[in-house]
Amino acid sequence: MTTTEPPRIPRNIPDWHTDGLCQLFPELDWIEAQGEQAVACRAICSACPVRLACALGSLERGEPWGIWGGLDRADRKTVAAEYGYPVPAMLPEHGTNARRVKHGCTCPDCKHAHALYEAERRAKARAKARARGLGWPPAHILAAPVRIGRHLLAPGQYLLPLPDLPEHRRAAPVDQPLAA
Repeated sequence: MTTTEPPRIPRNIPDWHTDGLCQLFPELDWIEAQGEQAVACRAICSACPVRLACALGSLERGEPWGIWGGLDRADRKTVAAEYGYPVPAMLPEHGTNARRVKHGCTCPDCKHAHALYEAERRAKARAKARARGLGWPPAHILAAPVRIGRHLLAPGQYLLPLPDLPEHRRAAPVDQPLAA
């Protein structure tokens, strides 16, 4: 399932933003309001002329912080689940493996971060397997064409020797290890 995330911060400041009553009370902590401050913030929001636009904007963005339109995170989470808005959540930054894997972000930065993570993870796993003596036996390369049934194997093709089977008479060990 791929989820698309709306932008966290509006690209353009909405027109209603300057009309909010919160602009008149910068001394209040609107982001982490608790106790009496939270009650004061909600009281100010209840009389605000742009309360609906503020609350809808925060719901559309999935805003994880603060009081918006009189709704704190828990309130927005409930409303979001009921009306199909994105659930307020803290997402990792773009360009991280966690953002790609856990949240399905398909932006080029997140894809690149995931590819780097996977390459490093595989390299570590291969190194650990080699240290324990596991892994594939050395590959062989065909020196001449070989027909096996209906299949023609051309010179230069790699063959992986299987345990308990003799090597093909036209196969020679590869001098350089295969790039894994």
